[in-house]
Amino acid sequence: MANWKKVSKKSTGPEAEADSIVMILAGPSERVNAWFTALQMDSRFRINTFSTDPQDLETKLGYNPEGILLDSSIFAGPESLMNFLTKVQCAVYIIFQRDISEAFKKKIRALPAVKGIYLEDINLAQVSGRIYSEVMAMRNQMPAFQTSKRAKKSEGMIGGLRVITVWSRSGGTGKSTVACALALEAAQRGIKTLLVGLSVPDISIPTFLNLKTTPNLSGWLASQTFEEGIQHSIQKVGSLDVLVGLQDGVREDEMTLAPEEPASINQLVINATYGGYSVVILDTPVSGVYINAISASNTMVLVAQPMLDQALICAEAYRMAFKRLRDLHRIGVGNAFVVLNRFQSGLLSSDEWHEAADAYTRAMGVGHFPPVAGVIPETHEVALAANAGRSVLTAGKDFSASIHRLGDCLYGSGGPGSFKKDEERSFKLGPIRFRRGILKTD
Repeated sequence: MANWKKVSKKSTGPEAEADSIVMILAGPSERVNAWFTALQMDSRFRINTFSTDPQDLETKLGYNPEGILLDSSIFAGPESLMNFLTKVQCAVYIIFQRDISEAFKKKIRALPAVKGIYLEDINLAQVSGRIYSEVMAMRNQMPAFQTSKRAKKSEGMIGGLRVITVWSRSGGTGKSTVACALALEAAQRGIKTLLVGLSVPDISIPTFLNLKTTPNLSGWLASQTFEEGIQHSIQKVGSLDVLVGLQDGVREDEMTLAPEEPASINQLVINATYGGYSVVILDTPVSGVYINAISASNTMVLVAQPMLDQALICAEAYRMAFKRLRDLHRIGVGNAFVVLNRFQSGLLSSDEWHEAADAYTRAMGVGHFPPVAGVIPETHEVALAANAGRSVLTAGKDFSASIHRLGDCLYGSGGPGSFKKDEERSFKLGPIRFRRGILKTD
């Protein structure tokens, strides 16, 4: 961890999340990897997806980006580039690998979408502020575009790539069950989702989803590309793609490499983006690679049980992530979600549990602990479903309803089978709606 680069911290939280702009990075894989590394810690930008060829890039215009950073070398020539640019409505910043004629520059600059032309490379540290300002200005001038984006979100879609680390600092909390359920929930909403197991050995995901132990992450360690290392190692559960974790510890150390290393978890997430995933869920172990998983993520789900010791353990995990490791990841405090799993009568209520965790984080100088985003009841049918090779979402109405509500927090409300809000039994504080001590987002 000592050799990881530290970066200046940008503003985080709900306000930063709301004001971030959605970008597509397009160009040769080496170039877009470098761009992503430069932008991933900047909360002003949300990288929607990558593209390395023109046909794929044109298809991904359907993701409604607000800006495109484009290396023109992926196009066969000026004619195909011009043809593409005439179809784009968002801001485009183009890098040419060699000098171009003034006549062609003039022709390119005349296109409404083109906001900047650069030769050989772009210094993002210098121009990121300009890109952000220009795209925000376009957003403010195009209310119809904003309405369209909100409409898509209300249909269960999310803006940008959401990389979720599902984590707990103690075993036996049901973390892997929650990770599998959230992945199935996202896929059921029509969101292209990849679930990645990072435990070694990864027993839970194959068991819960009735999958084989191979192929698995060893394929990625052998070949660090989407086509060879990820696509060929994926197993499917309906529309959900799953990358099962390693089955022995022989190559476990390779998963703890620094973000810039080819086999790192960060590079795994970057390469997964070539598959067009909108959600990547990392089932993160208690120890080992958890720092690397947090570094690769922009969202965290902390799983705990409703007991006093679990409140303190979970609060310490939050302190570690947002104090000790704060310069190593891009997770805003507004993107940290807390889940109480296996609730049953006689244990702490969500309010009592949260009060204990909040007191700990405030005493440790971290500020307030996040509200509880979901309470999942103890459901014996979860184990029965896993043993029978069925989806955990079939494990009773109470369990599936809890996961669905948590999915609304993470992916946006309005997906298939959405639950109506009970306005009479809730109250609203800013963008957050509270009901029975449980956080909801509008």
